[in-house]
Amino acid sequence: MHFTRECSQPMRFQKAKPRSGMRSWGSRPDSLFLAVVLATPAYAQEMQGEGGLASPISQQRLSGDWNGSRSSLEEQGLSIELVYTTDILSNVSGGLKRRTEFIGNIDLQMTADMERLFGWEGGTLFLYGLGNHGGNFSESVGDLQVISNIEGPATVKLFEAWYEQDFLDGRLSVLAGLLDVNTEFDLIPAGTLFVHSAHGMGSDFGNSGKNGPSTFPATSLSTRIRVRPTENTYFQMLVADGVPGDLNDPRRTQIKLDSDDGLLLAGEFGYYKLPQEELSRSTRGQVEELPPSERRYGYFGKYALGVWGYTTDFDDFFRLTPSGDPQQNSGTIGVYALAEQCLYYEDGDPYQGLSVFARLGLADERTNIFDRYIGTGFVYRGLFPGKDEDRLGFAVAATRLGDDFKTAGSSPAGSLDSWEVAAELTYNALIAPGVSVQPGVHYVSNPGRSPGIDNALVIGARIIVSI
Repeated sequence: MHFTRECSQPMRFQKAKPRSGMRSWGSRPDSLFLAVVLATPAYAQEMQGEGGLASPISQQRLSGDWNGSRSSLEEQGLSIELVYTTDILSNVSGGLKRRTEFIGNIDLQMTADMERLFGWEGGTLFLYGLGNHGGNFSESVGDLQVISNIEGPATVKLFEAWYEQDFLDGRLSVLAGLLDVNTEFDLIPAGTLFVHSAHGMGSDFGNSGKNGPSTFPATSLSTRIRVRPTENTYFQMLVADGVPGDLNDPRRTQIKLDSDDGLLLAGEFGYYKLPQEELSRSTRGQVEELPPSERRYGYFGKYALGVWGYTTDFDDFFRLTPSGDPQQNSGTIGVYALAEQCLYYEDGDPYQGLSVFARLGLADERTNIFDRYIGTGFVYRGLFPGKDEDRLGFAVAATRLGDDFKTAGSSPAGSLDSWEVAAELTYNALIAPGVSVQPGVHYVSNPGRSPGIDNALVIGARIIVSI
């Protein structure tokens, strides 16, 4: 999902989703282009997608308005988005080996407003096709959290397909279908600027379960219910198949409801800091005096607490039964807390400013690779004159191996270290309508938690084209 607009409008989803038992794979195919797409259900339209004020410039695409056809379709309730993303990454120091890699991702999304199309009030249909290609860059670095959030199996498949229905003027929402849970749970909009996967979904949650939660690159059948008691608070609950896709065939869309999959259960309570008072004090005057595009603000802050768990049994990392089989642990659980706050917006232009964010995650060490996660960073939008859409960001993600997994992975040659820390400095520059280039520098301390691997320095660039 998918530019994020700090102190402005982020997308419905972001691509930075950790995955797999040992690796965090982020969001969503060799060429020099990369992209992220926005799909906005009814709730996100009201809240501006989750993250602030909408900028008209941000909605431009490379192919324009198709001689008015695109605007006409959107007025009728049908929105189509095509985005292509490429990461060009080079490991220049440390890690396992020197190598340059191209990773690509294409997203094709369709959002249908069922009220405009068919008169079904409060209904939204969303379809999302995903294409992925490129190498496995983390094999060069040796890290566990994974630098590129579009790294994943080469595939072309249906990634999401769901229907959402609002009730009670949007106070109650029910969604069912193939869902990327990281579009709604454990999501910090400002974090979606970054290439590193750990700034999408925390590494603790993203590497949980037998095949990760229902997020990139595999989703499962899910049902989500959201309640909004007030304009700036929400509570949402999720029930999903506990094992998304097929472990033996990750390239296809698979809906398998095996008896031993169990369920993924999650809940999140959140609070939005709405910016009425800030905007009313701005040089633009009262909120009512702002242009219509600016009245549809999002929020200046997001704070959330979440809990997740699986109901199936998990093999113990090293404890065995008398017969030599792994002991079984019944279920697993984790919790997280996150915060994003716009600390400063430029006088007279609430689209531009500084946002900071932080996340803390804890997980059961008996059944999860990572038992702790800490992430923090900042994003400044419009730092330089005449570059109102550009974003500068710096973020750090640190994750800790659980003691049980660390013990199981140790050998006479030495034990694994506890923490892997990844830092990223990046700058996203809009160079044409719908086209942005994002150079960045990554530094990974203690990659793979192995004392034998030197700290890695990676340079690269992400190119995003919204067609």
